[in-house]
Amino acid sequence: MMTALRTPSILIVHPDRKTQRTVQRVLGVTGYRVDVADDFDQGIRLIAHLQPVLVVVDGSAVVAQRAAEFFAAARARGAEACMTLLGGTAADSIPKILGTGAVTNLLVHPMPVLGEELTITVQKLIRGDLFGAEKYLLWGTALEAVTVTRATQRAEIIGTLAEQVRARGQSARVASMAMLVADELLSNAVHNAPVDAAGVHYRAELARDIELELDPKHQVELRWGCDARYLAIEVTDKFGSLDRDTILRALAKHDVRESGGGAGMGIALAYRSCDHLVFNLAPGRATQIIALVDVRYPPSERMSASSYNVFVEKPREEVGR
Repeated sequence: MMTALRTPSILIVHPDRKTQRTVQRVLGVTGYRVDVADDFDQGIRLIAHLQPVLVVVDGSAVVAQRAAEFFAAARARGAEACMTLLGGTAADSIPKILGTGAVTNLLVHPMPVLGEELTITVQKLIRGDLFGAEKYLLWGTALEAVTVTRATQRAEIIGTLAEQVRARGQSARVASMAMLVADELLSNAVHNAPVDAAGVHYRAELARDIELELDPKHQVELRWGCDARYLAIEVTDKFGSLDRDTILRALAKHDVRESGGGAGMGIALAYRSCDHLVFNLAPGRATQIIALVDVRYPPSERMSASSYNVFVEKPREEVGR
């Protein structure tokens, strides 16, 4: 009879032994014990005797039999779920995974990029320290910052961004992607983020070319930087009105036109224009979206799918439990 192990741990559920070892090495940096299961049946048996702070699973198995039972058991034990995909068929599984509307952390890239993404995702989930593009860039990378104080500044700001990206030695393609992503994220933050006490998005229907003077509450922060690995574009609003379900619905749409108006279309476009899209949500306080464009690879080597994370700020007493 297995006795309960009271030491907090991380549980990996993946059928491939080589992948198990790879992910186990990556997660070893956390300092937590790492347990391994080959499938959800074994995972369910193990989790009853563990105190996992996190479960990391093969993303392609999310629609497998007993998956829902496993995730329910993990939640009951207080664990976060971090989905990860490895292998050449990863992209084929993504529509099914997105269609569940339940996967808040999806990492699609192979090693060594997976190691970078997984390490940061795990540390953020465990520590509860969510905000800031610095976490995705090499130490010491400078971040440029600008505050949007008028709605019509958007065109000027994204034009300047593109010029500065090119001045840093990046290609016209990268500069174009930066413009598209920044435009969508800024538009969302200025027009879709503001809500009144009743939760009404009172600026969502306004034309995007109307001049709006933005008081401190409505002002939007843009930061960006590049470390020769990633171009990171970070946009933060002070309303915190974007929620998990809206994000997952937008990401699941196969065609951005299906995502509807409002924040959904901007999210869908941004997701399809970058390699990793990160949402840091502090409900009622702030929403921060970070788009990462991998500048190491030419377009022909870019994966057809992108990683994403949806992090929601927890009460302080729950962090690192």
